[in-house]
Amino acid sequence: MSAARAQDVTVSPEPEQADSIATVLSFMEAHEAKRGVAPAAGFFLSGTGEHDRVELNEQLYDVLKQAVEALNRGQSVSLSARDREITTQQAGEILGISRPTVVQLIESGEIPAHVPGTVRRKLYLSDVLAYRDEIQSRRNAFIAGSSARYGDVDLEDVDALLDEARKAR
Repeated sequence: MSAARAQDVTVSPEPEQADSIATVLSFMEAHEAKRGVAPAAGFFLSGTGEHDRVELNEQLYDVLKQAVEALNRGQSVSLSARDREITTQQAGEILGISRPTVVQLIESGEIPAHVPGTVRRKLYLSDVLAYRDEIQSRRNAFIAGSSARYGDVDLEDVDALLDEARKAR
């Protein structure tokens, strides 16, 4: 097993739920027989409110169907959540920066990474997404602070302010 972080959850079928599990499975099978294997837009999880619902994508539908089939057979279902590993190139694409810049961020400790084999660095997708969110928050805070600081500036002074900002870098 790789160095991926994992969390396992196991669900066992409850005898008193057998009828409702079979009903869900029958619904899914009937839909597939009529419209094909891939779900058409229209599978939703819904809450109590009129507009309290979310559409299931194909991946979630497949996971749900596999779980329902196993529970219907009386089997326990284990869901193992593993943090996906990505390359420095993939991280760069997500962040909108170059691969060498990602390497610099790793070397400076800005983004954690590990070497599962002998050569190539890997990053956890969740770490890259968290870094992306942190950068976005910093940008938003900077923009909000700049707006408050320079809100009453005349347009004629903008060039001078831009020069000041460039020098501050």
